[in-house]
Amino acid sequence: MNVTETELNKLVENVATAMQKDSYKWKKSWIDAGSPINYLTGDAYSGVNFLSLNFAMIDKGYKNNQWLTFKQLKTLGGDIKNNSWNYIYKFGRVNVVDENKKPVVDSKGKQKSRNYFRCFVVYNIENTTLEPKKIDKVSTQYSVDTIEAFINRVNNNDVVIKTDSTNGCYYSPSGDYVHMVNKVNFIDTKSANATEHYYSVLFHELVHATGHNKRLNRFEDTKSMKFLEGKSHYAYEELVAELGSMLFASKYNLSVESTVREDHIAYLQSWIKALRSEDGTKLLTSAAAKAAAAFKYYHQSQL
Repeated sequence: MNVTETELNKLVENVATAMQKDSYKWKKSWIDAGSPINYLTGDAYSGVNFLSLNFAMIDKGYKNNQWLTFKQLKTLGGDIKNNSWNYIYKFGRVNVVDENKKPVVDSKGKQKSRNYFRCFVVYNIENTTLEPKKIDKVSTQYSVDTIEAFINRVNNNDVVIKTDSTNGCYYSPSGDYVHMVNKVNFIDTKSANATEHYYSVLFHELVHATGHNKRLNRFEDTKSMKFLEGKSHYAYEELVAELGSMLFASKYNLSVESTVREDHIAYLQSWIKALRSEDGTKLLTSAAAKAAAAFKYYHQSQL
């Protein structure tokens, strides 16, 4: 087992343990520190790296969620305080070549390719001699106007969002719409207020909507995933939506504990079991990647 596989297995176990120990509180809030970003570029980390760096920040007690590579650190004239680091992961595909480095093709003459993934070391800014960048405290407060502007763009240009007083918040694949109950049906809790609960649930359902074949076609793609054979495809989709809603919550500064859904509690145990199975790393990295793709769909498309 190489370093990447070892570290991914550790991350998967951390997620499973947190789920088992704290139920839905495993999505511990890191809003005050902001989403994990690259200190030099300002780019946000997503997918499995979003989870990995947030867990590392909480575990090691960092107050800043800013990270950079050793090369970036040296470029900025900084140094490391102590030998403590975390990993980020890069996934992709690479063309297959033979021993003579010539392209390998299949029976149809098409270039063969394979998946690859690698890990890279990054350092939290607090573990360096550089000063953390200040985060505007105003920017850490959610803005109803900003969220509503985003939702209106989605509703007017892509996914229809229906709201009424009837029971149930859900995405309808056959009708291709999201149904929400009225905001007044939501209540304040210890983890978040009613408004945060409403938007978190809506974001969860919007992630589901990206599975439609007119968007990312995830529902169809999931059917061919071999590591899901014998497992609940529906539970996998719910995990994608939960991870996706965390990305939305982080962007719009909502409490990331606020997506608690009584009808989803049953999935928690199935997630824990699946994560600890032989294909646990594939499950988590795949679900995290699908969640990131859903998030990017809404924020990169011209809605």
